[in-house]
Amino acid sequence: MLVVVVSCLLALGSPGSAEDSDASQDGLRVHLQDGSLAVLTESQELYLEASPRRGEGLISFSRRFCSSEDAISMVAAENGGSQRLQAGIRYRIPFAALDSDYQVQVVRALFEDDRAVAGGWQHRVHSANGPSRESLWHLAEWFTGQGENYPAIRENNQLTDDDLTPGQMILVPAHLLRPSLRSALPPSSPYHLEYSGDQQGEFAIYRLKPGEALYSSVVVRFTGRVFAEDVNGLAQEVAARSGIRDVTDIPIGYEVRIPFSLLLPEYLPAGHPARREYEEGLIASAQFSNVVTATQLSGVTVVLDAGHGGKDVGASVSGVWESLYVYDIMVRAMQTLAGSTAATVIATTQDGQAHTVSQRGQLPYSKSHRVLTTPNYQIEDSRVGVHLRWYLANSIYRQAVEKGGDPDKVVFVSIHADSLHASLRGAMVYIPGAKYRTGTYGKSGAVYASRREVKERPQVSYSSRERVKSEGLSRELASNILGAFHDRGLAVHPDKPVREKVIRSRRAWVPAVLRYNAIPAEVLLEVCNLANTEDRKLMQTPQFRQQVAEAIVGGILSYYGQAEGDNTTRVAAGR
Repeated sequence: MLVVVVSCLLALGSPGSAEDSDASQDGLRVHLQDGSLAVLTESQELYLEASPRRGEGLISFSRRFCSSEDAISMVAAENGGSQRLQAGIRYRIPFAALDSDYQVQVVRALFEDDRAVAGGWQHRVHSANGPSRESLWHLAEWFTGQGENYPAIRENNQLTDDDLTPGQMILVPAHLLRPSLRSALPPSSPYHLEYSGDQQGEFAIYRLKPGEALYSSVVVRFTGRVFAEDVNGLAQEVAARSGIRDVTDIPIGYEVRIPFSLLLPEYLPAGHPARREYEEGLIASAQFSNVVTATQLSGVTVVLDAGHGGKDVGASVSGVWESLYVYDIMVRAMQTLAGSTAATVIATTQDGQAHTVSQRGQLPYSKSHRVLTTPNYQIEDSRVGVHLRWYLANSIYRQAVEKGGDPDKVVFVSIHADSLHASLRGAMVYIPGAKYRTGTYGKSGAVYASRREVKERPQVSYSSRERVKSEGLSRELASNILGAFHDRGLAVHPDKPVREKVIRSRRAWVPAVLRYNAIPAEVLLEVCNLANTEDRKLMQTPQFRQQVAEAIVGGILSYYGQAEGDNTTRVAAGR
């Protein structure tokens, strides 16, 4: 929706024209597409202002914007009680009187940083200064219709008091929202599932649509499995549960049964304990959103990691080694950041004497990668190589903070290329799910003890708040990177491209390079699926690798509030 912000605010205690505005009243006014105005007053009241059409009286005017007959008296009372309206005059319609569509339009226009998420409405505090500052009461009144709901919002966001700060993210839970805003939330599942059970247990029912296959449209989508051996095995299990003899010849509309034990939690019935736990986790992490902006990434430290390397080649398909190609992408991203931003860029690995980009399509084989710890580690053991990476990242993070840097101005991006079921294409991002990072962890042995970064802090553990915050910030960073992929026409995994865990062989975990990493905003980016012929061919072109590198940079810029090629941060007008 196109909106234009106007700096002055009309005070409409009674009808008046634009020229009759009270200059002493400040606030925010935003034009909607139909010519009406969304208004936030200095006293934190929401309104819609609109002019009547030719010959339109109070009743027909009110019905155009409101959903109930009771609203007519509210509009009349707000505008001096007159039943006759004058052309060219804007009249004020209370927010509570508006129909659902206009309520959503007003909120989206005035609070352009707000987001409708699965767990509720995420609001960025826009003002917390002066006697009429934004408060939890205002939020409860706007979004729930009852200011008395503010304690529930405070409790949900784990706030210790009622004070708010500009830029703070507050989540209003879905169950408290006005019906209009609740209907604007993204559906928990875009697919229609039914639920039933028999002697073997409970299951979901999905009816296949034209062109859908059991592998990609059921197993990958609803169970979250992406690795070939898992997808193939579960496809046979689901087929047997559903009475399917031939998985290549399933009639359209056939009822496929998926056991609850295999379903991702978001596809379980509403109220199921596992789904409720998942949704509560989303709500908790959604409280944390990046509020830091950085022109040209000034003051930002970007830690780039190329997966695998050395004797650990990673995924290997038809002679294409993951380690070679993701390293080339990492170096391209380094050069792009160095050439177009003010960020400090640090790599975790290096091949040869310098970070050098190759212009070849097919890259020459090399097993000379090393982790840049002190001293360096020539990658002989894949596990040691992974663990030294997070030790190094943690050391970089500590140094940046100790030098007076903002902890939220450090990001970590680990670049990989997966080998999944051949039917899948595109990028996917793993983030650190909070529930998978409990406990204390550290490594022992001579190879670790000899590294400075390990000596600095041999063991790590993270508080509940740190883990939840990291999940929230990492999800936002991941979404921005994938948004940059979309902008460039690069393929993105169609089902749940941002994942808080890896699922393989019926086990779920967070990769070690994220699990023990202290950097709050951290992602593991799988740029493509090497087992897919099209993805693999693209990976062997320098043009694709450069596009991916630029998408990574674009995502980081967006995360810090800046459009690519823009030297100024995006600040909402009128704020």
